[in-house]
Amino acid sequence: MTKTHLIVSGVARSGTTALAELLNSHGQVVIGIERYKFRYLRENVYDPVFFERDRFFDFQEDDTNLRPEARPAWAPVYDRIAEKWDTARVVGDKVPDLTPVLEDFLDAQPATRCLYILRNLKDVGLSWQTRADKPRDKWPQGKHFGAACESWEEQMAGLQALFDTRPEIKERFLLIDYDQIYRPETPTEAAILNFLGLDPDPAFSATLEKHRAFAAGRPERKVPPEWAEAYKAVDQAAARGLRKEARLQTARWAAA
Repeated sequence: MTKTHLIVSGVARSGTTALAELLNSHGQVVIGIERYKFRYLRENVYDPVFFERDRFFDFQEDDTNLRPEARPAWAPVYDRIAEKWDTARVVGDKVPDLTPVLEDFLDAQPATRCLYILRNLKDVGLSWQTRADKPRDKWPQGKHFGAACESWEEQMAGLQALFDTRPEIKERFLLIDYDQIYRPETPTEAAILNFLGLDPDPAFSATLEKHRAFAAGRPERKVPPEWAEAYKAVDQAAARGLRKEARLQTARWAAA
């Protein structure tokens, strides 16, 4: 069966893992968890052979640190991927922070589509800071709220620049707005299914509802005072334009 190739990305801590979980709940989708992040980000290699079965399950140290033998928590995910592989319509990978190399990635894989999740700067920064504050977390302490502001601004501007210079490439994207995706009135399910050419799936619907319930229960948080100036200094114009585009794309694909 010919499979659609998909790359899932966004700024780190934008909800890419939850989005991959949602996608993998569908019986026709198999998405790796940072399966080839070292190849993409360290070596700038984007070989379409990565999405062939034999290579996908040949876990190499130079591929990623999230190999099942090194991170047993991910083993069940890959066991389920193996079970679904032959009948899956969509195969792909989830790797955050790919924005600087997305153009090269998509040029190397001209049939691949991209699901890109957008999350507001405040919540991305707070998530970076929470990870940085945990002494036992492998997240670097230097990746704090201020560093998140820099990365977020660069990636939002970079993605908008890609769309400005390569408007045709936008047709291969579905932008997802994190702040809208789990709202009941947002046609998230129809948009994703139509974008990827998938049938309805009860497990996908149930997982989406689970994520909606979790998102609805998240408390509102404020920018820490020590990072207020860094937050205010960020140019958010590109992000506002991208979020508008996300609303338009979601509506268009939901109606397709």
